[in-house]
Amino acid sequence: MKAQLKDSLLDAEVIAVARDEAVSASKEAERKYKTSEAELLQLQADLSSSERARKAAQSERDDLLEELNSGSTTR
Repeated sequence: MKAQLKDSLLDAEVIAVARDEAVSASKEAERKYKTSEAELLQLQADLSSSERARKAAQSERDDLLEELNSGSTTR
């Protein structure tokens, strides 16, 4: 009877440790997910900013080419 009780207590301890490890792993996975999500949002913002800068540079390039072409045809 005492042996069964000791075995049961040992099993309960093992289960408690496993539960704690699972909870800890779950919290770590959630933390990593939130970090990745924040990084993704920042990368999307950076991409949008880069696309706006690219469009502005292309527009400026096109304006300068038009200016050069109109200047060379009037000569």
